[in-house]
Amino acid sequence: MKKPIASSASFYFLRNIERLVRERCRSEEHLSMEDALYLFDKLTAAKHPIPDVSTYNILFTSVTRKNHHQASSSSNFFPTIFSLLNKLNRSGTSPDTITYAIFIDFCGRSNNVHLAFAVFACMLRRGWSPTIIILTSLLRGLCVKKSYSAAAQLLDKMPQLGFVPDVVSYTTVIKGHCESGNMDLAIDVLRKMHAEPNVFTYNTVINARCRQGNMTSASELFEEMVSMGIQPDVVTYTSIIRGHLVIGCWKEASRIFKEMVGRGLAPNAVTFNTLMDYLCKQGKTIEAHNLLYLMVKRGEKPDKITYNVLLHGYCLEGRFEKVDELLSSMSREGLRPDVRSYNALIDGYCKNEKVDQAMDVFKKMRQEGVQPDTFTYNILLDGLCKIGKLEEAEDLFRQMVTQGPSPNIITYNTLIDGLCKIRKVVEAEDLFRQMVTQGLSPNIITYNTLIDALCKIGKVEEAEDLFRQLVTQGLSPNVVTYTTLIDGLCKIRKVEEAEGLFCQMVTQGLSPDIITYNTLIDGLCKIRKVEEAKGLFCQMVTQGLSPNIISYNTLISGFLKLGKWEVTSRLLEEMKDQGFELNVVTFNTIIDALCKEGMVEKVYKLLDVMIQRGLEPNVVTYSTLMEGYCLIQETSKAFKVFELMLSRGHKPDTVTYNILINGLFKEGLLDAFDELFLSVKKDCYSSDSVMLNAIVKGLLENGEVNRASGSLSEMNKRKFILEAFTASSIVDILSKDGHCHHYMKMLPNFSQHCAKNNGINIDSSISSLIHKISG
Repeated sequence: MKKPIASSASFYFLRNIERLVRERCRSEEHLSMEDALYLFDKLTAAKHPIPDVSTYNILFTSVTRKNHHQASSSSNFFPTIFSLLNKLNRSGTSPDTITYAIFIDFCGRSNNVHLAFAVFACMLRRGWSPTIIILTSLLRGLCVKKSYSAAAQLLDKMPQLGFVPDVVSYTTVIKGHCESGNMDLAIDVLRKMHAEPNVFTYNTVINARCRQGNMTSASELFEEMVSMGIQPDVVTYTSIIRGHLVIGCWKEASRIFKEMVGRGLAPNAVTFNTLMDYLCKQGKTIEAHNLLYLMVKRGEKPDKITYNVLLHGYCLEGRFEKVDELLSSMSREGLRPDVRSYNALIDGYCKNEKVDQAMDVFKKMRQEGVQPDTFTYNILLDGLCKIGKLEEAEDLFRQMVTQGPSPNIITYNTLIDGLCKIRKVVEAEDLFRQMVTQGLSPNIITYNTLIDALCKIGKVEEAEDLFRQLVTQGLSPNVVTYTTLIDGLCKIRKVEEAEGLFCQMVTQGLSPDIITYNTLIDGLCKIRKVEEAKGLFCQMVTQGLSPNIISYNTLISGFLKLGKWEVTSRLLEEMKDQGFELNVVTFNTIIDALCKEGMVEKVYKLLDVMIQRGLEPNVVTYSTLMEGYCLIQETSKAFKVFELMLSRGHKPDTVTYNILINGLFKEGLLDAFDELFLSVKKDCYSSDSVMLNAIVKGLLENGEVNRASGSLSEMNKRKFILEAFTASSIVDILSKDGHCHHYMKMLPNFSQHCAKNNGINIDSSISSLIHKISG
C-alpha cells in the first residue's frame, strides 16, 4: 500500500512544479537565468514520473527570449544554457524537435549562427528531421550575422531538403538584403517568391526604400501591394511618412498621415514619434509638443521615446525651462528617465555650450542609478574639447577607461581632435597608439585629424609617413586626406610634391573639390608660378567646378605680388561677371600690394569704397596700411591709423604690434617703443617669436645691447627659434663687442636671401585699377 501513496505524492509534486513553471513563464518579463536554474533543478528532481519535455520547452523558451541580447555580450551565458540541454539528456527526458528549434532560434538571434548549425547537426544525428520553422531560424541567424549570401543559398536549397519556403522564410531573406542595402536582390526575391507575400513582406521592402529616401519606388510598391488585395497597416503608413520626412517633404508626410486616419487606421506611438522627431530637428519643438497633446487625445500613450524626442528638441533650442515640465510629465506617467533621456539633456546642454550644466546632469544620472553609455561619454568629451577644457576631458576619459563603458573609435577620435586643435600633437599621437593597443582600428577620420595637425605644425614628413601607413592598413585616402597633405606641402614650399599628390589623387579616381584646387593654386602663387596657377584655375572650370571668391582672391594676390596690375584688373572684371562682390580679403590684398609699392595714400580711396559698400575694414586692413607707412618711414602716420582702428572698435593683434615695433626701431624711436610695449602687456598679449626676434634685432641695431640680452634670455627660455636676421645682428655686435659671446650658442645655421626689384613703372596701371573698383 505504501508504494502507490509514494507514486501519488511524486505525481502531485511534479504537477505542482509544472504548474509553477507555466505560471512563472507566462510573465511578460520572462525568466532570469537564476530563476531558470532553480526551476530546472526542481524539474530534474522529479523521477517517478519524469516531467514531459513540453514543460522543459516552456522553460527554455522563456529564459532564451529574455536573455538573447545579453547572450552575445556575456561569456558565461552560452555555457550555462547549454549545460541545461546536456543535463536534460542525462535526466531521462529526450529533447524533441521543438527543444532543438528553441535553441537554434536562440543561437541565431544571439549572433552565434555557428552554434545554431552545431545544434542543428546534433539534432540530425539524433534522428530528428528539420522543420520549416528550424530552417527559417537558421536563415534569420545568418542574416543577424550579416551572412546574407549564405542565407540566400540556404533559401535556394530548401526545396532540395524537401521544404517549400514559406512567406516567413522569404521575408527573412528579403529583410537581410534590405539591411545590407542590396535592394535589387531584395526586390528580385520578392518577384520570385513561391509563396504569397503578406503585409510584413511589403512593409520590409517599403520601409527600406523609405529609409533610402527613394519614394518613387516606395510608392510603386505601395500601389502594387494594394492591387494584390493586401491592406496597408499602420506600419506601412508610418514607413511612408518617415520616407517623406527623410527627403524633407513635411507637406506630403502630413497628407499621408491624414490619409491613414481617414482609412480608419489609428496612428501609434511610432507614427507620432516619427513626426515629432522631424519637427524637433527642424527647430519646431512647440509644434512637436502639440502633437503630443493630439496623441494623448487620441488615446495613444506616450512612451519614453516620445519624451526623449521632445527633451532633445527643447534642449537643442536652448529652452531648458521646458525640460523640468517634461520630466514632471514623465514622472506622472510612471516613466523613469533612461540613458537616452539623460543623453538628450547632455547633448542639448553641450550643443548650447553649457557644458557645466551637462556635467551636472551626468552626475545626477549616476546618482539615480542610470549608467552612462559610450554615447554619453562621447557627447561630454566633444563638449569639453570644443570649449578647450582638455584637462577635464582627459580626466573623464580616464574615468571611462577604468569604470566603463569601453571607449570606441568615436571616443578616441574626439579626444585626438581636441588635442590636435590645441597643438598637443605628441599627446594625440600617444592616444593614437593607445587606441591601436586596445584593439581598435583607426579610421580615415583618425588619420585625417593627425595628418592635418602634423601639417599645421610643419611636420609634413611625419604626415607623409602617416599617409603611407593608412594605405598599408588597407584604408583609402579620401579627398580630405589628399587636400590636407597638399596644403601641408604647399605651406613648406614643396609645391612640386603637392602637384604629384594631386595627380595621384586623380589617378585613384578621386575628384578634387574646390578646396583642393584653391589649396594648390595658392601654393603655386606663393612660389610665383602664377601662370601655372591660372592654368589650374582654368582646369578647375573645365572639370565643372565653379571658382569661388577664395579662388579669385588667391589668383589676384598671386598676380599682384608679381606687379601684374592689368591681369588683376581683368580678374576683377571676371569676378564681377560671375556675380562675385569684392570682399574684405579682396580689398586687403589690393591694399597690401599698393603699400608694398609705396603708394599708401591711394589706399584711402579704397577704404572709402569699402565702407560705402558696407564692408568694415578689419584689423588686417588697418595693419596692412600701418605697415605701408612704416615701410616709407612715416611711423607717425602709422600710429594715426592705429588710433583710427581703435576708435572703430578693432582690437590690435600681435601682427599689428610687430609692424609698429619694427617701424619704431627703423626710425630709432625707442621711447615710443617703450610706451607701445607697455600697451602690448596691458592688452594681455604674450610676446611671440616674431615679436621677440624683431625686438632683439631693433634693440641691437639701436645699440641697446643690454636690453636686447633680456629679450634673448626670454627667447631662450621659451625655446623660440632665432631668425636669420636676428642672428645676423648678433654676429655684427659680436664683431664689435666681446661681451655678447654667451649668446653664440643660440646662433643657428642660416642662409642669406636677397629680394629683387624689377623696377617696372606701374603707376598708370594702378590708377586704372582703382578707378574700376571705385566705379
